[in-house]
Amino acid sequence: MSQQESTPSQAVVDLFVNSSHGDFPKVKELLGLHPNILNLVSSAQETALGAAAHTGQKAIALQANSFGLVVGVQKDKAPSYHTLRDLKGMKIGVTGPGSASAIGLKMLLSKVGMTVDDVGVIGVGAGAAAVAAVITGKLDAIANFDPAISLLERDGAIKTILDTRHAKDLDYLYGGPFAASAFYLDARFSERYPKTTQAFVNAISTALDWMTKASTDEIVETVPPEYYAGDRALYRVMIEQNRERVSPDGRISPEAAEIVLRNLSAFEDTLRNVKIDLAGTYDNSFIERAPKLRAP
Repeated sequence: MSQQESTPSQAVVDLFVNSSHGDFPKVKELLGLHPNILNLVSSAQETALGAAAHTGQKAIALQANSFGLVVGVQKDKAPSYHTLRDLKGMKIGVTGPGSASAIGLKMLLSKVGMTVDDVGVIGVGAGAAAVAAVITGKLDAIANFDPAISLLERDGAIKTILDTRHAKDLDYLYGGPFAASAFYLDARFSERYPKTTQAFVNAISTALDWMTKASTDEIVETVPPEYYAGDRALYRVMIEQNRERVSPDGRISPEAAEIVLRNLSAFEDTLRNVKIDLAGTYDNSFIERAPKLRAP
């Protein structure tokens, strides 16, 4: 089989990433068809939790301690918004059914005894369509991520009511750091190729260490210009707003993993009755060795 044939297409990778936010049967199906897909993406540790229950995947380094979920009320509705209960009856956009934004919205509503039945939840994706839906008034509120959120905030299109890019609201919504975005792989790969896995994790460790010390402008200067999507100023704002999310050392703490499981078990039906060995869903051994092994 050729390298091209054995490597999942970009469409398959995109489908896997989208499914990782709640469609665990599809995650399992894609893992069966393309076992090496986990070596091509970094995604949510929540996916590792679901997949590990059946297929033995492990997270090996934490990228971010929050999804960066932001909830905002459309500017024309903002004057009448005072408390979370004022969301009742609103049309609220999320990236998609079962997504991290949809689950986060469930958690937020539960703070005041409400459920998604008290609002209208609409899947709008995370790009231009989501921004347009807010600006044109098709949505009353939105639960989404950057870059859509920073664009809407810059243009004054929303009043932000929850911002988990920052510690205060992260603690409020999830109860503490949430092991969100992680690099993970088939545990058999790390057992078979420990040196390759360690070298990969060393690179992650080096990057995370550099990011904690670099200024926002240094990070922006290092990134290829095409990442700016034609708007360097907006890209800088996004980097600045999301810096608290970046893991300082790549380590997944037992507390953060427990918060993931507790929240998802409460709000995600596919995990509610699943027996999960939480300690078996991540492996810190590579990231803990990395500081002594990585290039100076």
